[in-house]
Amino acid sequence: MNTNLIVTIMTGEDPSFYYAKKSFKDYAKKVNADFLCIDKVPKDLYPFYKSTNFLDALFAKLNLGKLLLKYERILYLDGDILITPHAKNIFNVYKDSNKLYMFNEGLLSDRKKELNIISNRLNKPIKDRNYFNAGVILFSKNINFLQKIRIQDLEYFFKESPWFDQTYINFKYRLNNLKIKSLDYSFNRMGGYQDNNKRFSASFIHYAGNAYCNKKQRPIYMINDYCHLYGYSLSFKEKIIFSFYFFKMRLIRIKNKLKFI
Repeated sequence: MNTNLIVTIMTGEDPSFYYAKKSFKDYAKKVNADFLCIDKVPKDLYPFYKSTNFLDALFAKLNLGKLLLKYERILYLDGDILITPHAKNIFNVYKDSNKLYMFNEGLLSDRKKELNIISNRLNKPIKDRNYFNAGVILFSKNINFLQKIRIQDLEYFFKESPWFDQTYINFKYRLNNLKIKSLDYSFNRMGGYQDNNKRFSASFIHYAGNAYCNKKQRPIYMINDYCHLYGYSLSFKEKIIFSFYFFKMRLIRIKNKLKFI
């Protein structure tokens, strides 16, 4: 068993997960790390929310600290990420196992609302703009990170923030005074519609929210990008599966609209 682990959580039927997972597996071999894909997570993990695939996965992310019982260092990746074939070894780039690593998106976007929520819970003012994206997280056994969940705090952030998992994590590192360093943008490349293919030079491309394309089109965009990066061609079977998925999603959206007519 290796001392480093790459882990992701993928629940649901999104066909782009298959290609994201392929890029994660290739990268794990390249950097000599174990790989774990969690596709089944506990339902109704906490009493204050109604279970959905999406919410269950977010709550499961907050319990990944338990894996440090087996591994020295863990790289967590959201399922809407592609790792490029030329990606650098993140474990070698960020060697200090006494630090937590995430990309500081607060320096690029306005996160005052989330920072105020954190400030209220900490009961003290926050003077900096630091707010870290939780799509890519590199953490180690040496730091006390996500190994104990304070349910009252988690419930508070669930009620107050639409990005409750991420905001809770930002609260947690401040509460425990963890040493934290921002990842380089190339390890969590998020962008807009006018990317002009600059994303392909990054190590990790993150298709969060409406980055690069409309959220509904994200699976198509990710699969096209995977094919471009890896010189991969979809088989006839894959095209059929992909087409069926989008037909099914379209029917679901139509059904949901009819509920309000």
